[in-house]
Amino acid sequence: MNPQDFDLTQASRVYGIANTPPFLVRKLQADPTVRAISDSCGGEQIIEQLQRIVAAEPTDATEAVRPYVYLVALWFKPEINHLREAAKIQAPNYRWFGWITELLMETFSPVHQQLVEVPMQVTAPSVTVGLSAPTIVIYEG
Repeated sequence: MNPQDFDLTQASRVYGIANTPPFLVRKLQADPTVRAISDSCGGEQIIEQLQRIVAAEPTDATEAVRPYVYLVALWFKPEINHLREAAKIQAPNYRWFGWITELLMETFSPVHQQLVEVPMQVTAPSVTVGLSAPTIVIYEG
């Protein structure tokens, strides 16, 4: 999937009411679509789209918020190298680009997510009490 294939309706609404870059960043960090872009798209792919987008002036709210969405998606990546690469991009048509990039670089924390599956059934060895007591087997699940 490509970064431009995601629906940024919610992000564009947030952008419309954002009065400061930190507010916009907080809201984008909470947006599941931004997280989905990070999880579904490679860093190089996001950088490529980011470079393409900032080369032109935005035509609507969705295009205006898209670079910031991509920056936050890069912030979710486990390594900072793509975010550093994004910081080198010149984006004169996006007034908060440098500020948001700097904020994300300062707050970056390398994180690695791993899915751990825990079986739902726990067994215990049988227990016998006395000679005539029945065997007890404990199952949870």
